[in-house]
Amino acid sequence: RPATAAGRPGKSERRDPVGIVYLVFLVIAIPVVFFMLTWAVVTAGRLLFPEQPQPLARDPVRIRQRATAGGVSVPVGVREIREDQRLSRQGPATAPYLYAYGASEGLPERWREDLWQRRN
Repeated sequence: RPATAAGRPGKSERRDPVGIVYLVFLVIAIPVVFFMLTWAVVTAGRLLFPEQPQPLARDPVRIRQRATAGGVSVPVGVREIREDQRLSRQGPATAPYLYAYGASEGLPERWREDLWQRRN
């Protein structure tokens, strides 16, 4: 390599383009491979060792409902208020039907028989 008076490479000398391509590839590929391996390990762990469902006896909503039914004062947070609002908004399982001869809850018996006959 020709050097200038100060000992630095001359202007006519260029850097190796293959080395730059490898450097850019490694800077991009190493984080991508790291995150892919992390994702694969976490996914395999969740498949092999799934979270155990919390039993109803230890469910915080059930514990609070039992405590309030027994007259015990319990702290209330946003989650509990939203759960109470959701439960209070639930209407009947089937909406009332309004017919020419009055209202009815559920499906008429004739419709149920028709559905039973058309079952798969």
